[in-house]
Amino acid sequence: MGSAFLEDPGVEEFMGFDLTALSVDEAYLNVVSEHDTDLYLYALNGDCYGCPLQPELYVTAGGSNNMTLSTHHPWTFLLTNYTGPYIRPDEVNEGCKVQGASLGEFGVYQLNLTEAGNCTFSTLKDPVFEYGAFVIAVAVYAGLGLLIAAATVARRWYSNKYSARKDDGSQVELQMTSSTLSTSEPAKAAVNKPPARIRVKSLDTFRGMSIVLMIFVNYGAGNYWFLEHSTWNGLQVADLVFPWFMWIMGVCIPMGLRSALKRKTPKYKIFLRILKRAIKLFILGIILNSLGGWIYLDKYRIPGVLQRFAITYLVTAGIALAFTPEQPPQYQSDVGIIMSDVIQILPQWAVHLLIVMAHTLITFLLPVPDCPTGYLGPGGVALMDNGTALPQCVGGAAGEVDRWLLTSAHLYQNPTAKVIYGSAAFDPEGVLGSMTSIFQVFLGLQAGMVLQAHKSHRGRVLRWLVWSVVLGALGAGLSGASMNDGVIPLNKNLWSLSYVFVTSCFAYFLLASCYLLVDVWGFWSGAPFFQAGMNSIFLYCGHNVAYNLFPWHYIVGNMNTHLALLTECLWGTTLWVLMAFYMYHKKQFYAV
Repeated sequence: MGSAFLEDPGVEEFMGFDLTALSVDEAYLNVVSEHDTDLYLYALNGDCYGCPLQPELYVTAGGSNNMTLSTHHPWTFLLTNYTGPYIRPDEVNEGCKVQGASLGEFGVYQLNLTEAGNCTFSTLKDPVFEYGAFVIAVAVYAGLGLLIAAATVARRWYSNKYSARKDDGSQVELQMTSSTLSTSEPAKAAVNKPPARIRVKSLDTFRGMSIVLMIFVNYGAGNYWFLEHSTWNGLQVADLVFPWFMWIMGVCIPMGLRSALKRKTPKYKIFLRILKRAIKLFILGIILNSLGGWIYLDKYRIPGVLQRFAITYLVTAGIALAFTPEQPPQYQSDVGIIMSDVIQILPQWAVHLLIVMAHTLITFLLPVPDCPTGYLGPGGVALMDNGTALPQCVGGAAGEVDRWLLTSAHLYQNPTAKVIYGSAAFDPEGVLGSMTSIFQVFLGLQAGMVLQAHKSHRGRVLRWLVWSVVLGALGAGLSGASMNDGVIPLNKNLWSLSYVFVTSCFAYFLLASCYLLVDVWGFWSGAPFFQAGMNSIFLYCGHNVAYNLFPWHYIVGNMNTHLALLTECLWGTTLWVLMAFYMYHKKQFYAV
């Protein structure tokens, strides 16, 4: 553990190093060489998979030089007199080499090469404990949750006790009133009135968890790297949010279609509603892409989050509408009853599997100029040809399709892989990834069919858990249960098939858990996520528009610690949660 529970460098200056000049997750490296020749420091960040070591610092003979490095991942260092553009890790046999050097926030480290050729890596100043702010935040919000839960239980207990006393004092009056009303017409009408449809609160709770986590991530997540998006392959907390949001949209599609068909709404009118909603989402997404700067139409980004919502909703709901009968089929056999949620949508399964097959064939067979066919990597320094990086190969076929249909100027210019790999423009909401996103929404639709076809709590939860296990196994198989070594690695930027399976696996498990806690056992009301889920589209648009506005966003001092950044992030996120509570109390709900 570092020198302090909360981030504080302790001193402003250490051995001539200005610690206040460091940003979050940065440290100093002091390179000392007693060698009689000038050397170069080659370095490789552990987050850069398949990359060579690259020259980072010129070290004079008998001199000392400093540099600032990120502390997110371990480093490999090499001091050598080689002067080439890069060195492959497996080609290094000589020189001062250090592998797996872990740096800590606000730490000061030294790489020393003695005149005798001995190489050492040491810590001059211990880093701080960078997770202190995260631990405190979890404790504070957990404490608030427990206090609110205790207050709720106490209020219910007092209310029930008061009602019981009141009932004891008016027992005769209630019996007379009951007897009198038993023959009245209004009472008969109330008894014969069919029960109102019970809302499955866990769906809104799930949706609310997704939007609150999305706001938290978009507001920076305190700059903790494991809460942000993966650089390329892999799965981190932020990578779960978007697929969950689309998946829960798919869960609600069967209910909407069935409700419209029960009202005898013609299918062409239902499709027009689907199309209208998709167009609204797409246009709203295009508008939100204009936030944050001057608008140049020749460089205007076309894809986006809401645009992908629009495309996936239109296709998935349209296919579902085409194959959904006006009356749900009735099955007599045991197999038919048990598997009714799957059997009813077998034609839809066939269509969506064809979409997945088309995506796979394009991904692995489409030729990409000057790049390997079937390449799934980030390009840049991870794919070098005679010392020249190939940034245009980012995403392989996915990037090529987007450049062909939309041109590079209309894609996202700062993908997550750009900083580490030096990749070119690449859009994580591009065209090819929309095909597997459609399949993700359909997997959500399958979960919704469980709600439609099976009425018992046990049957629903059991099926969701089975789907979770199956999809998790498929995702692990395709990815090789590893970050980079599988046939199809987990990758949000590409929206890879393994990524769809694994994120849907978690979605099924989370929905089953929420359903048990909220709708079955009643242990949890769903708050504060239930209220946020009732106005998710408003919160999504609102937090994007108000991203740089007070009171959601502010700057105090240097803001170079996780504590400062996490506090600001949680403040903004909490304000939107409180806004959701207020709107729910006022019965104000917005949908597209």
